[in-house]
Amino acid sequence: MGYAQTVTPQKGLFFGLFSNYAEARVEHFRRGIYAKTVQSLEKLTDRQLEDIGIPRCDINRRAYESVYHKQPYNRHVQ
Repeated sequence: MGYAQTVTPQKGLFFGLFSNYAEARVEHFRRGIYAKTVQSLEKLTDRQLEDIGIPRCDINRRAYESVYHKQPYNRHVQ
């Protein structure tokens, strides 16, 4: 007859610190990508933006949706 032991993971102090750190790093990375995307799109001419189908007034929204995986645009990101 065999015995089985189940172990439940403990979420202690270090887990919480690491998890918060990892989330902060991801958010920092995403903000950088967002800023670079907006900056790159703003450098394009109106003609170039028209060719790729992005009106100038939609640059922030499109960049946000691209970086944050189609989540609704929040103006307070920057």
